[in-house]
Amino acid sequence: KAQTRERILGAAARQFREKGIAEASLAAIMKEANLTHGGFYAHFESKDHLVAEVIRSGFDHIGAKFDAAFGELEGDDWLRAWATAYMSEGHLHEIRRGCPLPLLTPEIARSGPEARTGFTDLSYERMATVMSHIDAPEDEARRRAMAGVSLMVGGMMMARALDEPLSTELLEVTRRAAIEALVASTGARGLID
Repeated sequence: KAQTRERILGAAARQFREKGIAEASLAAIMKEANLTHGGFYAHFESKDHLVAEVIRSGFDHIGAKFDAAFGELEGDDWLRAWATAYMSEGHLHEIRRGCPLPLLTPEIARSGPEARTGFTDLSYERMATVMSHIDAPEDEARRRAMAGVSLMVGGMMMARALDEPLSTELLEVTRRAAIEALVASTGARGLID
């Protein structure tokens, strides 16, 4: 049952990235998973529940990937490495395997309460990870984490929608701005106050 559930999650993640949440039908998701449409409800209560689980799975995957890549780093070094990797050319072009936030955030805003609540909970978790690397009082660390993450997700969303060379230029500008927002030594206070 766990393997079948993972197949559904994988198929849904691919369908959501390719078609968007609204356009990805349960029938198409189940067909891609090589399962019957009727079997869906043995694993998920609704499409909204599936969306929430895909978001969790995507967050867990990306979080594990970055944790493995930067596990030896801490503080400003971790923040710089994380922002640089996120705002990289490779991530720009890895739409199908990259962070789901630049693709799904606009649709989550129009999703049901379960997907939005799941997204909110996971955002708190990710912010806590980022905050743990910011050497500042909790309120300031929270503001800086929110600013940095928002810059990165929004910047990646826009960069993916633009043609070159503007796409690459925006990616670089946003990377620098995110690092400035996250890292204490760059005078980030002006960006968040």
